[in-house]
Amino acid sequence: MKLRSLLILSNLLSLSVILIFLIISYVQMSIPPRTSLSLIGITLLAGAVSFLIHLGITSPLLKAVKQMISDSKMIGEGQFEARTSLSGPKEIRELALQFNDMAERLNTLFQQLKQSERYKTELIANISHDLRTPVASILSFAEALEDGVVQDERDRIEYLGVIKRETLRLSKLIEELFELSALDKESMPFEPSASYADDLLIKSLQQFELKLKENGLKVEVGIEENLPAVYAVPEAIIRVLTNLIQNAITYSPRNSSLGLTVEKRESGLLFSVSDEGPGIAIEEQGRIFDRFYRLEKSRNKEHGGTGLGLAICREMVERHGGEIGVISAPGEGSEFWFTIPFNRKEESI
Repeated sequence: MKLRSLLILSNLLSLSVILIFLIISYVQMSIPPRTSLSLIGITLLAGAVSFLIHLGITSPLLKAVKQMISDSKMIGEGQFEARTSLSGPKEIRELALQFNDMAERLNTLFQQLKQSERYKTELIANISHDLRTPVASILSFAEALEDGVVQDERDRIEYLGVIKRETLRLSKLIEELFELSALDKESMPFEPSASYADDLLIKSLQQFELKLKENGLKVEVGIEENLPAVYAVPEAIIRVLTNLIQNAITYSPRNSSLGLTVEKRESGLLFSVSDEGPGIAIEEQGRIFDRFYRLEKSRNKEHGGTGLGLAICREMVERHGGEIGVISAPGEGSEFWFTIPFNRKEESI
């Protein structure tokens, strides 16, 4: 039975009981028949007016309920932007408010799900491309060597060099995919210890000594004195610094400068790596920490990398309770920064 029918039926039943008792009372009283008929008529008229007033009062309630039913159907059909009006009695308004809050949460979850699906599709496409490209190169060069197409020894060595580079590239991609997977599942051990900024920078820079000389790059290091230790996983922080330094070297013009600084902040240490490269457009700065996102749309092999390095950096920094970001403008170089708090307590993940 519909709510409207139930309300009308209950009102009619209550009015009928009242009218019956009143009419019986009039009949039992010593009232002249004409007066009795008049009282009965007035009572029936009052009952009719009461019924109409009841319909008028319950009409907004029924309208609000119907609206919520309609909005519920819209949400059931996937129209999560539907919202019901906050009208009617207090209880109905509270119910409508809860309904709208629920719809808002559903809409947010749905948008996140859509974004996740788009991300998943893009991720699969990027992984497929990045796996297919080196495999195709390795296959083509291997077939050329196998078929005896390459006779010159120098060409043969060059072909083998290409195979080796592509194999290393493929190996790096697979390694970073496993690393990201471990971070996602939080299965990577997290065993922080007291770490000092100067030691982290030295260990990070040592591996780039030869490359810096080859590119004629000058490194300017600025570390505040008497910096306290941070509670972190040294290997993870070195991994972040290594990736940022590698990117700075890759995008820096020859004979330019790189900057590495560490400063004390109220809650932790601020690390930054700057270069004099081409810079990054503002509209791209929000996506460079996304997985597989590259600034080079053509996926240039020399600079494109795997597109996973900055994503891994963000995961590692956030696991320490810090933040990571970039300050850049086209033609003005870039400064990548991240923070590591002092008071990160040891945990087992």
